[in-house]
Amino acid sequence: MDDPISVQEPKVWRPDRPVSKGATAYHDAVIDAPYYKENVQELVEIAGKKIRQGDIVVDFGAGTGVSAAYLLKAMKVRFKLWLVDNSAAWLGKAYEIFRGNPDVECFLLEKINGRYATLAETLDRGIVDYVISANTVHLVPDIGQAFKGISEALKSKGSFVFQSGNILRSGRKKGVLMIDNTVNSVHSMALEFIRTDSRFEKYRAELDKRIKIEEKQRKFIFPEPRPLEAYIKSLTDAGFRIIETKYKLIRIKYSDWMNFLRVKRLQAGILPEVGGKEPSPEEENDRDMLITLAANKLFEDLKRENPMADGESFATEWVYVTALKT
Repeated sequence: MDDPISVQEPKVWRPDRPVSKGATAYHDAVIDAPYYKENVQELVEIAGKKIRQGDIVVDFGAGTGVSAAYLLKAMKVRFKLWLVDNSAAWLGKAYEIFRGNPDVECFLLEKINGRYATLAETLDRGIVDYVISANTVHLVPDIGQAFKGISEALKSKGSFVFQSGNILRSGRKKGVLMIDNTVNSVHSMALEFIRTDSRFEKYRAELDKRIKIEEKQRKFIFPEPRPLEAYIKSLTDAGFRIIETKYKLIRIKYSDWMNFLRVKRLQAGILPEVGGKEPSPEEENDRDMLITLAANKLFEDLKRENPMADGESFATEWVYVTALKT
C-alpha cells in the first residue's frame, strides 16, 4: 500500500525579485556545453525508463532548470514536473524558463530552525512517484537528512536517481578528474599568481590569514567530495533498496570549462580571498583575471602531464546512482 497522500496542496513558489545575474550566467555557461548535455542525457535515459503518464516527478536541486529542460524535451509521456531548490535566486531562473507550462511548478526548500526543510516537509509524505537530482547531491551538507526526506516524499516503490561529477571512487582510472580536482588546482595556482605577479601585489597582505578565514566560503560552494560508500549507506539508512551504480567517462573541452570557471557566482567560491562574497568592481575583475590565468596554466599542465588529457579536453567521471524505496 502506498503512503497516505496529503489532501493539502504543497505551497507553490513564485519569485518576488528579478532573476539573478549569477543564475543566468551559470545557465548560459552549461545549457549548451557538450559535457553537460552528455552527463544529463545519461540521467534522463535512466529516468525515462521509470517515468509513466501522469507521474509526479521532482527535480531535486533543480537550480536554473537545465536538467528539467532536457528531461521535458526527451520524454514522450506527459507528467507533472516539480522543481525544488534551496536557492530562490537560482530557482527564479527556472521559473522564468518554464512560466506558463501547466505541467511545471516550483517549490522552495525554506529554512527551518537553521536548516533547510526536507523534501517531505516541503511537499508532504508519499505523494511523489520519482525523484531525479543532477549535479546537486555533492553540495548537500547532510545527505542523510536529505535522503530521508526524499524517501518520505516518495510513494512506496518510488524511485530516486542522482548524478554527480564529484564523488570519490576507488576504481576511477588514473588521470580522470572530478570537479573538485580542477577547482582546487585553479585556487592554488591563482594564489601563486598573487604571490609572484606584481599586478596582484595589493592582495598579498595577510594572504595566509585570509586563506584560513575564507576556507568556509570555499567549501560552502565547492564542498569536499564524499566517497560513493557514504551515499550508498545514507540511501540504505533512508529506506532505499536495489541500489545500482553506473560510471561514465565524459570529456570536457578546455573552452567549456573556462566558461564554467568564469561564472561570477562560482568565482566567489573558487577564490574568495579576493573580494569575498561582495567584491568591488576592481576586485571582481582581478579575481576573474586570476582565475583565467590559473585555468590556462592548469590546462597547459593537463595537456603535458595528464595521461587522460589531450590538446582540446580532459577526462572526468560522472557517477549515476539509482535506488528504489522499500
